[in-house]
Amino acid sequence: MRRGKTARLLYGATDLGAAHFSADMLWRTGFHVPDPLFLAEIAGEIFLFASPLEAGRARKEADVDHVVRTVGSGRAAVIDFLKARGIWCLEIPADFPYAMGTALGKEFSIAVASDPWYPGRAKKSRAEIHEIRLAQRATERAFAAVMDFLRGCRIRGSRVYHDRRPATSEMARHIIDDALWKQGYLATDTIVASGVQAADPHCIGRGALRARVPIVIDIFPVSRATHYYADMTRTVFKGEPSEEYAKMYETVLAAQEQAIASIRAGTDGKEIYDSVCRYFEEAGYPTRTDGKTSEGFIHGLGHGVGMEIHEHPNLGARNWKLEAGNVITVEPGLYYPFAPSPLKSRGWARSIIPAGGIRIEDMVLVTKTGYERLTKFPKDLTRMIIS
Repeated sequence: MRRGKTARLLYGATDLGAAHFSADMLWRTGFHVPDPLFLAEIAGEIFLFASPLEAGRARKEADVDHVVRTVGSGRAAVIDFLKARGIWCLEIPADFPYAMGTALGKEFSIAVASDPWYPGRAKKSRAEIHEIRLAQRATERAFAAVMDFLRGCRIRGSRVYHDRRPATSEMARHIIDDALWKQGYLATDTIVASGVQAADPHCIGRGALRARVPIVIDIFPVSRATHYYADMTRTVFKGEPSEEYAKMYETVLAAQEQAIASIRAGTDGKEIYDSVCRYFEEAGYPTRTDGKTSEGFIHGLGHGVGMEIHEHPNLGARNWKLEAGNVITVEPGLYYPFAPSPLKSRGWARSIIPAGGIRIEDMVLVTKTGYERLTKFPKDLTRMIIS
């Protein structure tokens, strides 16, 4: 392997929905651009490579030390620039485009950096927290709009109707997405899943909504202006749920509150996750993932939120110390896709675990001494039942 000076190299675009979008590039430069650019870090200095189309604007808007105007192939210009400065080793992120990395590997020694590329992204600044708050308030207004829609619906048998037509996941999703768009946010794959569909955590939901069973609504919009996200889930019922569903809901809510209460800087996210797993097992809601069946608490407890919907840190099976400034979700859930099975908890021996899914998700800001709730929307069961 050739030895020499090392540069850290990023490649990506920063506009919403752009190909090769890089949250790291956007976070580091603050520069919005639809086409991917290179960024090099050399001995503490930041160089952004831009074509004649973007170089002038980059010099005004990008938070970097130098803007290098490239001519012709951007890759060739970057190679020449780096070699002229004695660079023979490149450190690249794990999601660097394969074809680009292969081409650069013919000119430089390549090392793939450990994730995350910028650990500092996990600790949000005041400005970032402000943007996430704004996104969350928009999310809550959109949720209020879909609750109003459901209040205007009527129950006939096991179906929910709106203006003599079956109310559907698609109708509810349109209301949510439209409300967010009008506020400056883009929602994609918003989840409105009822009944057995709710037992699949990432099923967006399709077709007629069912009465008196869980309707999982998960909203995670992104700001069209700043690219900051929010994330919130509530489980609602159109009509009075059975005692078994009510018990399942209250168990998820109690697990979430227990988890939130234990959050503070220095706490290991895995310990919080493990405590929720134990709580569900002791409450009589087992988890099974045997290659054929997935049921119970089958996902992590939470994740960071920022310029990406899933960021570091994580609350899950991996050890991860929380730090003041982390913005994380706390989203326990229970999912049982098959026919009802006996509930084994003490006092509920004659009851069952009903088919379906329930998830409750809030965002919290980790502080030195505890946490701050960023989610203000109600979640007590009585307010999640829509008559």
